[in-house]
Amino acid sequence: MAIDQNSPVPLSAQVKADIVRRISAGEYAVGEKIPSLRSLAAEYSVAELTVHAAVKELQYEGVLESASGRGTFVRSVPTTGPGAGGGDLVAAVEELRREVAELRGRVSAIEAENGGR
Repeated sequence: MAIDQNSPVPLSAQVKADIVRRISAGEYAVGEKIPSLRSLAAEYSVAELTVHAAVKELQYEGVLESASGRGTFVRSVPTTGPGAGGGDLVAAVEELRREVAELRGRVSAIEAENGGR
């Protein structure tokens, strides 16, 4: 899946969604190592930190796990749909909070440029 740089959906959320899709489709099987952050960043044409944020969320949700010096592995197939654990809801709320904070900063910068108008 191509990442849409112009989408209102954060890049890390798009990367996360695609990794989930790939796991659900069996492209990455449980127990299998996923590509490195660097490889995924190159594949999605995003910064490594963007991929890292997506992977961290999936680790928090129990979908991925990292082994120091070995890589990141699929721990479980993600569950989807309403009431499927709530991890996605928590991640969505946190993502919205980050977006609101970023937008506040942008609005403040624009207001400062325009003399507070």
